[in-house]
Amino acid sequence: MAVKLDDTEKKIMHLLQKDGRRSFVDMADEVGVTEGTVRRKFYRLVREGIIEIAGVSDPFKIGFASPAFIALNVDPGKMKDVAEEVSELNSLHYVGLTTGNFDIIVQGLFSSNEELAQFVLESLSTIEGIREINTSLLLRIYKQSFEWGVAL
Repeated sequence: MAVKLDDTEKKIMHLLQKDGRRSFVDMADEVGVTEGTVRRKFYRLVREGIIEIAGVSDPFKIGFASPAFIALNVDPGKMKDVAEEVSELNSLHYVGLTTGNFDIIVQGLFSSNEELAQFVLESLSTIEGIREINTSLLLRIYKQSFEWGVAL
């Protein structure tokens, strides 16, 4: 269910997507409202799970030599159950249901091909309902953006 955002909230989100470290005072000046308004709206957005502030790193620079996208095909009627179970696995930071050639796409960070192989063979392959596992190693990152185009 989509959440209704007012123009001020959209502007705050837009500013935070460009720089998650912006101060409330700085955002208030740019948006044209008080610092208290920005603070109140920011905490509502966080509390309701609309935004999350996080540090984003390049996995290669912090020791994850084998980041991977993994596409799963699952038994009909098992997509939700499999997605929920896969979401509990620690090595993954993205799990999404999809349309097209695959049912579920996940992204995981692994320190080596051996760690990736162990994950596929000992974690994913034991989940009931997974019929097919397609793994693609991420070789290099050219763009990693979290600006999701908040309509202003």
